Amino acid sequence: MLRRRLRIALTAPAAVVMLTAVGCGGGGSASSSSDASASYLAAVTRAAYTTDQVPGYRFDITIVSKLADKSFTISGSGSISEHGTQGSLRMSVAGRTIAEIIDKPYFYMKVPVGAETSVTNGKPWVRADISALSEAFGGGESFVGGSTDPTQTLSFLKSAGTVTRVGREDVRGTPATRYHAVIDLERYGAAVPAGERAAAKKYAETFKRISGSSSLPMDVWIDDHSHVVRMSFTLSLCSPEGGRLSESLNMELHDYGAQPVLSPPPSSQVTDISDTLRSQIAKGAQQLSCH
Repeated sequence: MLRRRLRIALTAPAAVVMLTAVGCGGGGSASSSSDASASYLAAVTRAAYTTDQVPGYRFDITIVSKLADKSFTISGSGSISEHGTQGSLRMSVAGRTIAEIIDKPYFYMKVPVGAETSVTNGKPWVRADISALSEAFGGGESFVGGSTDPTQTLSFLKSAGTVTRVGREDVRGTPATRYHAVIDLERYGAAVPAGERAAAKKYAETFKRISGSSSLPMDVWIDDHSHVVRMSFTLSLCSPEGGRLSESLNMELHDYGAQPVLSPPPSSQVTDISDTLRSQIAKGAQQLSCH
């Protein structure tokens, strides 16, 4: 039914963003090694802020979830515009194409063709306030918007703890430097607005409960203009069945510059599912625990 499909399409990516998130070092003295590490950390932090401030870009994303012998894949492409406040995405989920529009503080998702529409009162679109997701996870507005929103993943790079340089690689034909960063959620509060720091602490506690760790490893590729061009990570979560749920994400950012902005559908075609989604995500997050 539609409710189940929406839960898969929305909460699976959201779980990944919550569980988001370096490697050759040079020889020489401890001091030179420390200086190099500091310069790598500065490069990654600077790129996160620089990318966050651009007018827009396009992106491609693939998320693969694995539990025992079962796997689930979400892939899609889209764009971010207006400095991260608006965007659009087309995803392939379980053989169906799903269209999403981001118009913060809301995101809109078109009901897949052939899906049951009883919970939407026959309307073709559903809408949720991004805060419904962040509240369910115990985070502020900058924490959750679905892992399919690159701006959410970028926010984690601002709290990188240690960074090492892997080397030079091309991404979509663009020369870039690859770094391996370990995000320290204990430092995350310092990277968010003051009004969100209490929520950041709660978020870190939730992450540790469902993953058994307070750090998030991530590989990031940065071009010569200090733009992030690729982010990749694999997470391991404790599942209710007792095994480990593996979540892998690869995201590429490209075509930097202003992007077309899609208007959200008229209210007459939209059903708000914020309360339902908040309840479902909170329940799902409680089921993921390492204790």
